[in-house]
Amino acid sequence: MTKNTCEGMEEKKPLTIKEKQDILFEMLKDVDAFCRANNIKYCISDGTMLGAVRHGGFIPWDDDSDICMLREDFDKFVATYKSDRFQMLYRTKTDDESFYFGFIKINDPSTYRAPHKHGTTKFGVTMDIFPFESVPEDAKERKKFMHKIRSTENRLFHKQKTDWFSRIKSSRHTLKGWCDKLDSLVHTGKYKDSKFVGQSMCIRNDNVVLPRKLFDNVVDIQFNGYPLRGFGDSHDYLTRLFGEDYMTPKKWAHDEVIFRKDHKDKKD
Repeated sequence: MTKNTCEGMEEKKPLTIKEKQDILFEMLKDVDAFCRANNIKYCISDGTMLGAVRHGGFIPWDDDSDICMLREDFDKFVATYKSDRFQMLYRTKTDDESFYFGFIKINDPSTYRAPHKHGTTKFGVTMDIFPFESVPEDAKERKKFMHKIRSTENRLFHKQKTDWFSRIKSSRHTLKGWCDKLDSLVHTGKYKDSKFVGQSMCIRNDNVVLPRKLFDNVVDIQFNGYPLRGFGDSHDYLTRLFGEDYMTPKKWAHDEVIFRKDHKDKKD
């Protein structure tokens, strides 16, 4: 609080890790119920899967959740997801910001985040949903293909910014043009019979490659005492992502400062 703060006004406190995790858990349950009701296959992934195996729920210091889907399930989810509480962000534009990327965020619209040096939005508590694409079996061809996807999404990222570097880097296409280009890459169909799938929409995308058969063995995994869907061969999945020592804790979190909106901040 500053000396100029009006007397009687209380400083707004950011959400604690526990409060963020409580919201994320409700998101996970909401998406799980929707996917089961609509025959959409998904898996908790990344740190969420690691937390389920190592801690039976959230990694204690984690303020983020992730799930993944094969492309066909991802597209179905985009076309059909509805929720009474949460908002799907996917090629979403509001009055003062946009979220045009190749993955989904599920957002709690009753929260918002403080400015963040790495962030581009003010959306609050969010959960990521990443698609896995069919990718080439040949390693060199696969790396080239996934780099092309990542490079296109990077241009899409810059198209939403206004600095001169971003304007130059993304000048070749409109926002819709970059979206269309990305869609044409991920829906090529050229590799539909491949034994491998890749998590294309992430920075380290050429490293996150899985045998497609892992998605054939999806089971219920207890998460905070609630059954969520996850990889049956969790050891194989977690070893590929985190290495053989994945059961050894390594403390890291996004540490984003997030607040609840006041009633007066909410739009009718």
